[in-house]
Amino acid sequence: MTDPAPPPAASAPTVRGQVIAFGVLAALGAAVFATSFGYGLFGEGGRVGPGLLPMVTGLLLLLLSGGQLLVRLRRLRTAPAAPPADGDGVDVFGRSEAQRVRQLRMVVLALPVAVLLIPLLGFLPAFGLLVLFIGVVVERRPPLVALVVTAVAVAVGYGVFAEFLDVPLPDGLLGDLVGW
Repeated sequence: MTDPAPPPAASAPTVRGQVIAFGVLAALGAAVFATSFGYGLFGEGGRVGPGLLPMVTGLLLLLLSGGQLLVRLRRLRTAPAAPPADGDGVDVFGRSEAQRVRQLRMVVLALPVAVLLIPLLGFLPAFGLLVLFIGVVVERRPPLVALVVTAVAVAVGYGVFAEFLDVPLPDGLLGDLVGW
């Protein structure tokens, strides 16, 4: 019996596409970071202002995408001449490139569904359902683990937005019916 052929390494066109994608994300992060200062970072009494969250988000997007951009640029410059070794293209969880792309597509399709559920269920229940879906269906975690992660994520979301930032979260039709 022969060993299965190793998965192909990322080709130069694939890496070029990743360079473009991370370049666009880094530029978007820089733009969000730069424009956030116009909204004010702090309000009265040292409270969080409307520009603080975009500033942090833009900075994180810029730094993380910029780091990945540098990695991809280095990979493009030093493309391997030898055939790929066994295991290339498989991440630390044993997922192939195709599996990761399928998971990403599922999340990208689930996100608008969760957004459409917000007027009906409210933000926190819709967010909870999204996290639960990602845990059980996309990541295939045991249901109990996914429920615990969902409960923690919803509690943190509530704590950050409703309590710390004092941002009113949409209640949705369900919240109006039960009086949340």
